Amino acid sequence: MVDKAKIQEIVSETMANNADIQGMIVCDSKGDVIFGHTLSDGVSHDVVSKLVVKISANSSSLTAGIDKGGLKEVSIAADDGYVVILGDVKLVLAGIAGQSAREQMGLIRMALKRALVSMIS
Repeated sequence: MVDKAKIQEIVSETMANNADIQGMIVCDSKGDVIFGHTLSDGVSHDVVSKLVVKISANSSSLTAGIDKGGLKEVSIAADDGYVVILGDVKLVLAGIAGQSAREQMGLIRMALKRALVSMIS
């Protein structure tokens, strides 16, 4: 069973400690949102979570198909920012960062990985 209060606390803390993270969405492996917080209005957590799960599944098939093992992370760079997708058997986490986060992406990835580990432990 997933502790939604714990996840909410971890998301809030991670975003508070990392100003470049503009949003975090946590969902289960089916794409059902467990908790999401984004700074910009108009972001549908449900739509994002379904897309994140599809991207994760396709990326996992790719890594398996080319004998590179299990999927660890998907990083997407866009014109106006970044999306980092991390997953576990039970949870998938998507972190959203703005364009100004370019130099901080290593630290953001580490913060998101710590958050995911805290959520599942």
